[in-house]
Amino acid sequence: MGKGEREMKRLIVCMLLLSGCVQPRVLERQGITTVTGFDKKGKLYEGASVMLSFQTTRSSLSEVIEATNKTSKGLRQDLEAQTSHNLGSGQIRVVVYGKELAEKDGVFTLTDTLQRDANIGSLVYLAVGEPNAKEILKSKKHEDTPDIGTYLYRLIEKNLRSESLLAATLHEFIHSYYDVGKDPILPCLSLRDDKPIIEKVALFRGDKFVGTVRLDESFYIKMLASEYNTELKNITVPREAVEPLLLNKKGKKVNIVINEIKTKRKIKLISQEPVPHFRITVKLQAEILEMSEKMKPIMETNVHILERAIEKQMKKEIEQLLNKLKAYKTDPIGFGQMYDHSVRALQLTDKQWYKLYDNAKMDVDMHVSILRTGTID
Repeated sequence: MGKGEREMKRLIVCMLLLSGCVQPRVLERQGITTVTGFDKKGKLYEGASVMLSFQTTRSSLSEVIEATNKTSKGLRQDLEAQTSHNLGSGQIRVVVYGKELAEKDGVFTLTDTLQRDANIGSLVYLAVGEPNAKEILKSKKHEDTPDIGTYLYRLIEKNLRSESLLAATLHEFIHSYYDVGKDPILPCLSLRDDKPIIEKVALFRGDKFVGTVRLDESFYIKMLASEYNTELKNITVPREAVEPLLLNKKGKKVNIVINEIKTKRKIKLISQEPVPHFRITVKLQAEILEMSEKMKPIMETNVHILERAIEKQMKKEIEQLLNKLKAYKTDPIGFGQMYDHSVRALQLTDKQWYKLYDNAKMDVDMHVSILRTGTID
């Protein structure tokens, strides 16, 4: 037997073995689930999934299927019973929890079920839906994307990249949930003219939804939780703070848009008694992109006026945010983690930290540097 014949026999044997191991999937019979939503209806779970089914090799059809069950696991069986397609969960990109469900019951049970499903990746995005998950999934306005699941995925991804959202994956939520002294945070989806948008961020205490902050407030959560660079930030300062630079005298506020933002932050526990006392130092570098009023040329000799005005306003907004987070009794920045790591031989619990956190003192030092000075219109 020649070498060529032997190689051919090996190839045929491999093909036969592989054909016996792989279960063929006919594309037209396979439904791809791109997003799933969970709500609470009385004592029952209410679920909805968006299925993308392929009609031909060149067309696809998106439809929403719904089910109600006593358990989250039973929902999938009920969903599958409503279609002749095989529902593939390997393409789920987003999971949405209704606000009422997240607020009353918490989302850990549902989230834990997701992470135990080998077909669902740990990088799937999680979000909270207002008023509920079902209405978000039923939106017909998803621009040029094939289905609402793909649209929501791109919406969250864009905001993670360019706006003020912290990471929102299944893996990161579970990690924050188990970490003592740090709470999860997720994007909050709402509807405007029946189109899903992100205007707020959902705050959690453990696995329960406790409130929201605006995206401009979430900017500071992201900045304090981890050093990061971003594109744009709008700052509104009192007129008197920059009055020496103004050419016109009108209005009470001046809007300043900064870009090419780079931040460095340091949070240090400076004392434990009588209450935890932290010093937060933030160094921010940015360029001026736009201003709402005409100004004199911004030079090295007068740029400090602009820097001090932005510093003062940012310090005020950070302090307001920290007070709001304490009022919600949620710690997405992770002060409890820092406290736990700073105090030796301390086995901190969440319950202990929330009690300490309520009275914690936080000093904010803000340092702003404006780069590339010159004439700004």
